[in-house]
Amino acid sequence: MRRRRAHTTALAALGACAAALAAAATSASAQAPAARDVTVFTFQGRGWGHGVGMSQYGARGQALAGRGAGAILRHYYRGVTLRTAPTRRVKVLLAQGERSVAVSSPRPWRAIGAGRVVRLPAGATVTVRAAGGGRVAVRGGRPRAAVLAGTVRLVPARRGSVAWGERAPRSDQRYRGELRAVPSGGGLDLVNAVGLEDYLKGVVPREMPAPWGDDAPAALRVQAIAARSYALATMKPTAVYDLFDDDRSQTYGGIASEDRRSTRAVASTRNTVLTYGGKVITAYFFSTSGGRTENVENVFAGSPPRPYLVSVPDPYDRGSPYHASWPDPPSFTAAGLGRILGLGGPAATVDVLSRGVSPRARQVRITARSGRSVVVSGIELRSTLGLRDTWFRVIERAMPPAAAERLVGSS
Repeated sequence: MRRRRAHTTALAALGACAAALAAAATSASAQAPAARDVTVFTFQGRGWGHGVGMSQYGARGQALAGRGAGAILRHYYRGVTLRTAPTRRVKVLLAQGERSVAVSSPRPWRAIGAGRVVRLPAGATVTVRAAGGGRVAVRGGRPRAAVLAGTVRLVPARRGSVAWGERAPRSDQRYRGELRAVPSGGGLDLVNAVGLEDYLKGVVPREMPAPWGDDAPAALRVQAIAARSYALATMKPTAVYDLFDDDRSQTYGGIASEDRRSTRAVASTRNTVLTYGGKVITAYFFSTSGGRTENVENVFAGSPPRPYLVSVPDPYDRGSPYHASWPDPPSFTAAGLGRILGLGGPAATVDVLSRGVSPRARQVRITARSGRSVVVSGIELRSTLGLRDTWFRVIERAMPPAAAERLVGSS
């Protein structure tokens, strides 16, 4: 009996203790405010790119369906004519403001400046450096050092190549044609002067996957013609360089980028360009249309309407993973969005004010909780937020703080 009473007493004590703890926890819970949910803006969209001109996935889809290059191009660029353009060179900017670069060539080559020629043996690596006063120093050849005036041309033997790097030239920085070291602001700009067809060999596989040529070779031919037209339409003949080597013009990687399938597409369309009204067109292209392309004036601010760059239906790019929707739509907290856009506080609303034909967003107004607002173009917002396209809608929702911490722009 004594043992049982002791056990009962202990249980009673434990029960009282548990009750006290529960009461304390309930009291503390009542006193601590619940963490508020965070406002989140999710951009649900489709497509990838600016949406003007030719959808590359769409071109592939049409090629797989058996359509030829001419028919594909006329679908995306309305009213165009395919013509032959004269052979010419282009000047591509590879680097700006370099103090010094190392240059080499596997074959005998020359450094030429202001009428002076320095002959260099096969495999020689020289250092090209800004020497002040519009001069360029070339060190490491024979003679061991030479100072040349003005732009220096680094010219390989016929059908050779030139490589460059900050120290030792790299195999992935080899280029056809010649390099030009141009004195500029105390440094050097490096320019590749190369035949247009050789330039395209290093562009097409960077802009469209070369393996597409295995089952859809017409797609690569279409890309070659569009890239050739774009290059000629946007050249700056009186400038030091005509084109950038990145997406400010077209992505260009020189010899390291070349692929036999893309090279075949360039060769089979040699000198072929797209024209409208007798002029080569600015043949914009991009990855995925999401089902419809857009008028150029609805995307690029200040661009006039162009009859060959109008919205067209594009069911052909269904092969793209971004055709119907973005699989991972980006979300931003109200605070993060306000900070990124410089609102001085959390965003309260995001309103699409106008849309194009597709319907991509043309103008968007973002308003802060303070009442301050900004109106930006769709393409500006796309760039600022890193969106894939301007074809989107914005969903506002509440989210627990712990989950919101993992979002883009949360901190």
